[in-house]
Amino acid sequence: MSDTITLASQRRKAAADGPQIANAVDLKAGKRNSLQATDNKFVKKTLTTVFVALLIDILAFTIILPLYPRILEHYDKVDGGDKTSLYYQMHGLVQRFRQSIGVSGQGFDIILFGGALGSLFSFLQFVSSPVIGKLSDRYGRRTVLLTSMIGNGVSMLLWIFSKSFGVFVWSRIIGGLTEGNVQMSIAVISDITTAETRSRGLALVGIAFSLGFTVGPPLGAYFTSMDIAKVFPFLEGLPINQYSGPALFAFILIVIETVYLAIALPETKGFKSGSTPSDTDIDSSPATRRSTRLAEKRALSESTENLSIASAPSSVTKSAPSLLSPRTPPKLSRLNTLSLIHFLFLFCFSGLEFTLTFLTHDRFGFSHARQGRLLGFMGITSAFVQGGYTRRVAHKLVSERGIAAQGMFAAAVGLAIQGLLAWSVGWLYVGAAFLAFTSGTVVTALTALASYETGRSADGAEFGSEEDDRDGAGKHSGSVLGKFRSVGQLGRSLGPMFACTCYWVLGSAVTYSAVACGMLAIGLITLGFVRARPLAGGEARKKRT
Repeated sequence: MSDTITLASQRRKAAADGPQIANAVDLKAGKRNSLQATDNKFVKKTLTTVFVALLIDILAFTIILPLYPRILEHYDKVDGGDKTSLYYQMHGLVQRFRQSIGVSGQGFDIILFGGALGSLFSFLQFVSSPVIGKLSDRYGRRTVLLTSMIGNGVSMLLWIFSKSFGVFVWSRIIGGLTEGNVQMSIAVISDITTAETRSRGLALVGIAFSLGFTVGPPLGAYFTSMDIAKVFPFLEGLPINQYSGPALFAFILIVIETVYLAIALPETKGFKSGSTPSDTDIDSSPATRRSTRLAEKRALSESTENLSIASAPSSVTKSAPSLLSPRTPPKLSRLNTLSLIHFLFLFCFSGLEFTLTFLTHDRFGFSHARQGRLLGFMGITSAFVQGGYTRRVAHKLVSERGIAAQGMFAAAVGLAIQGLLAWSVGWLYVGAAFLAFTSGTVVTALTALASYETGRSADGAEFGSEEDDRDGAGKHSGSVLGKFRSVGQLGRSLGPMFACTCYWVLGSAVTYSAVACGMLAIGLITLGFVRARPLAGGEARKKRT
């Protein structure tokens, strides 16, 4: 008798016990096939909803990025002379920091100021991400996401009416504490995907980021010429921000996203693909239910009798577990390792991303338009990497650990090129292409690896098995992924300020070369300390043997 009891064998054995049992087995098989088809439609529709909403969200988020220098110059004129204002006090801190690292030039104050505000947003995400994740495990992804959208809307409204710098800072604080779209998108995708499709689904998050960061900043620059006080005269007299045009457009995007999510996004917490209906759904007859359970129990018993592990004495099973299944490190240990790697990577990578505009200005005198073209090239390239490489090969041809390491090694090469060879625009773009490959691979792969640790394996299922991933998938994924993202956001908040300091103290060549060595080390740590999950083909072969 073969190890796997096929549907045909179940049908024959059920027929031996009578047509009633055979019909019950057929009905259950039909229900299972129908549920699988329904699941596939549900997953595809939900992934589309998540992608569209996330793209809108990132467009709204990135609109402000190119405006920081202009916004801060505006507040310098409005509040710079008022010693009691928040702007004056924060500007003083920035000036003292600049002087402490031996950098001269008032222009650097604006750069550091903008970096500090960006770091503030990431730091607040570090604080709020675990809370948002835990709440989503308790109340559901949809409920928490829609609630967080209210905070995003309030943030954009405050930006519109932030004539004073203090109100503008409050808009960033509320936005940082309530932004949950990215985190909830990752949790939703983790809920509805299997080990084989997890990386493919999470790559949509990276594609949305790449497209959003390519299109959002130009939209922000375009709407700077729009003064809503002139467009809507009834708003005159209110404390309208000078750059209220981009703020209003971002607010409209948030409203559209919220309505779309409320209509189209289902609840995915607790979703389990391929779940079959209970016996009571097949037939209300007690005799049929008892017969069906008897047939299934006998089929399961016969399938397990031929397994060597089932025939082994229980004393052997308890005394020699290493002979029956590989001993794996605890999930918490694996998550801590992944979180540390995530922190180190984003600490290095986000910092150098922030200083790239310094480098292009110092070496080539790039205008805003030329810098926009470079960043656009990186964003589009990253999107192609996500869609054409990461989604196609992850967990199929290359493990997620391998893809993450590839991206880190590509970053090492790209940063070395930027620091040592990029004295011409050609080499600059070569290095940028390597960095775009990094953007399209590392975070997606690390997030997928972290999502595999969200399942609870109460029966000790082997790490990397479909059973381990599916049985508890979504049970605690919000909390676990929230903590994982939180650590990454801490790295993203500290990296830019550290990189700026190194850049202006040590110079671009030394800074980029040193971080390139750091990236190489992080890649080696990933290969050495992160366990790769079996590829999809390997899992299929394992099931057949």
